[in-house]
Amino acid sequence: MTVENLYMKRSYGMSLQILSFINLSDKQIEFLHKNRPGCNIVCRHPREAMDFLSYTDILLGYDAQINMDTLLFQMPKLQWVHTYSAGVENILSSASFSQSNILLTNSRGIHGIPMAEHILGTMLLISRCLIEAWENKKSHQWKRLTNPDELYGKTATIIGLGSIGREVAKYLKNIGMHVLAVKQKESMEPFVDKLFTMEHLQESLSNADYVIVTLPLTPQTKNLFNHMTFDMMKETSFFINVSRGAIVNEDDLIKALKSNRLRGAALDVFSTEPLPENSPLWDVSNLLITPHYSAVSPMYLDRSLKVFCNNLQLFPQSSGMINVVDKIRGY
Repeated sequence: MTVENLYMKRSYGMSLQILSFINLSDKQIEFLHKNRPGCNIVCRHPREAMDFLSYTDILLGYDAQINMDTLLFQMPKLQWVHTYSAGVENILSSASFSQSNILLTNSRGIHGIPMAEHILGTMLLISRCLIEAWENKKSHQWKRLTNPDELYGKTATIIGLGSIGREVAKYLKNIGMHVLAVKQKESMEPFVDKLFTMEHLQESLSNADYVIVTLPLTPQTKNLFNHMTFDMMKETSFFINVSRGAIVNEDDLIKALKSNRLRGAALDVFSTEPLPENSPLWDVSNLLITPHYSAVSPMYLDRSLKVFCNNLQLFPQSSGMINVVDKIRGY
């Protein structure tokens, strides 16, 4: 019996039909079965999943893979979508899905460790002039580096203090930095020296040596960082965005960098991805570009599946589930 026929046959029974747009290992599939005995799991790329859509109860995939305007009418049994990513803006761009009763969960909370290490690595790369050392090595030059510095005692402002921002704060505080943070509501934060609300964004930015953005993309955060925001920062500030590209006005950032209004910047996310070859960002000398990989880790998928399986044990009850997305708020 083919996988397609088996999937179809079981769909008429009591077992849950789970479709993943990402290939899972045998060990990962075994982990799913252990948490929900009797469920049926099929892994197919979206282009190869047509024969399975109409029988699927639960869909797993990355936000960018899930076009609900196309999928929704093909999936009459769909009850739950779990995304391996934290962002859900692509899924929620479908008004029909946003207004439906289909449950949506995401993988927020699993990205903290690799993203905090990526951010700290970027800061050390810049502070210790390691790019300059690498270029000298390639040309066989033994030269003193230009103004290597320390992170110890410097001030970092983290914009957005969810699970990622908190992990970043912990890393930076533990190496002796002064940590400021901005979030919507006041709370007790053990690794933050001073907490600001968004109404005091300017004050939080004015003394920062490093500004780190870890916000979700919402209508309120889109283009939050523009020429006015960059003008709030010191000329010696270094700007890092690992959240969503649309939070930054890229044209305004280019102007700020080329005019030395800012010391430099590092972007891991962009308004258009992959970043086009003709993007002017490539030619900005004081800009570090990485291809949206700050969260990439060999442990990433296992961590996301652990979140999913915690919820799978409760399904179809949603009470007690973690990472349930509020479709109105967008996160």
